[in-house]
Amino acid sequence: MAFLRTAALAAAAAACAAPTSAQDGSGWPNGDVTYILHVEPGGATDVLARQLSSGMQQELGVNVVVENRPGGSGARQMAQLLRARPDGQTIGSVTASHLGMFEQTGQFDIDSVEWACNVILDPYLLAVRDDSDIESLEDLVAKAQENPGNLSIAGFGQNSGGQVAWMIFREAAGLEDGTVNWIPYDSVGDAVVATLGNHSEVVIAYPGLVRQHVEAGTLRVLGVMADERLDMLPDAPTYAEAGYDVNTNWQQFRGIIMPSETPIEIQDAVCDAVETIMQTPAMEQYIADAELVPGFMPPEEFRSFVDAQNELSTSWTQ
Repeated sequence: MAFLRTAALAAAAAACAAPTSAQDGSGWPNGDVTYILHVEPGGATDVLARQLSSGMQQELGVNVVVENRPGGSGARQMAQLLRARPDGQTIGSVTASHLGMFEQTGQFDIDSVEWACNVILDPYLLAVRDDSDIESLEDLVAKAQENPGNLSIAGFGQNSGGQVAWMIFREAAGLEDGTVNWIPYDSVGDAVVATLGNHSEVVIAYPGLVRQHVEAGTLRVLGVMADERLDMLPDAPTYAEAGYDVNTNWQQFRGIIMPSETPIEIQDAVCDAVETIMQTPAMEQYIADAELVPGFMPPEEFRSFVDAQNELSTSWTQ
């Protein structure tokens, strides 16, 4: 009987201790982690996520299963993510494009998830095929004005971060809404491929997705939405150099979100692991090779950053 009483007390103590462990983050991860992406395989966000998942597996000693759930500029991914338990075992990718999707669908908003941490910042750029008669941003604007509605630009999703970046440029260039047709794709990688295949004349993308095509002589960058020229694309002028004054604070961000009400302790545990991985030689080499800008932000800082980005996004998409 004494043994049974001891066993019962031990079991009760364990049961009481379990929630505390989960709440303080010390029990994370408790098995495989599912990483849900809002994009097709092969794009910049997908490649980054797979680099992170590989590092997390080595750092944490658990499987990190990447699932691609493209559709609705992130709406399909969000629906699945929000069905998950807020225990840290399910995380999601997030980019600036989510903000436009929130505004467009009305199904979600920035309070629908926990903004765990940011990982990367990435400037937008405009590019064309190398055989295009559009050789500069000035040429792009002139062609759009001469033939309203005949020019097309490819990018990710409707009301995406890329489309907001285009609208910022469009205003600086004095182009009317509808002068250029926006063609949404399920990933920026798809938009680049579509432009290479002559299905669109212009694409708005990121440096890492166009560099190989620029080096191969199949794409030409017209301008970069940054304060300074990029080392990887030294011949590409900034928008300002090309004569267009734009707000360069609007950049693509790539981070991690989690289901609403995930305890801050678990968010911190996830982000501590991500920050450690960001400092590994393999990840540093990937970031350097892809010409990305490290932009790690823990939960509180990331949420403040997103609040500011959301205000800017809303001002363009409403």
